[in-house]
Amino acid sequence: MLNEEQATLLITFLQNTPKVIDFKVELVRRFYAMKTELLQRQLVRTAGKTGRREMTDAIKESSVLSDKWYVYSNFTKLLYKTALGYDVSKLREVRGVDKKATPLDFLNKNELDALNKRQNQITTLIDLGMDYQTIKDVLSNQGVIYQTTLKIPEKAGS
Repeated sequence: MLNEEQATLLITFLQNTPKVIDFKVELVRRFYAMKTELLQRQLVRTAGKTGRREMTDAIKESSVLSDKWYVYSNFTKLLYKTALGYDVSKLREVRGVDKKATPLDFLNKNELDALNKRQNQITTLIDLGMDYQTIKDVLSNQGVIYQTTLKIPEKAGS
């Protein structure tokens, strides 16, 4: 509930009983963990911006997709739904954030990584010439485009 400066001031005023020492150690550990998490999120978001640009460029350059104005929003919805299990509006609701909040601002590093990975996959599928519905089907089936089960003949005498 406190920022780093407030917490530092508070712990300097507390007497060093064993319980307070444990509290101080844990507080410092958590601040450093949060700093690491925020730095990692920032790095992943930077990579995500590049990936987003690549995906939108692939859409724009695609002969199958470029003439439809709604394709960008459909791919964004597909991206969130297949990477995180929620569309953006449901994600905001689940996290209890404002409707105008940028979803990337309230995702952790692992969630941002999942989005980036899925974004790269979508870009690759667009570059392969697939249309939206085909890409949606591929992502919904964990990448299985076509599958058959071979029947292996039994050996004689088995």
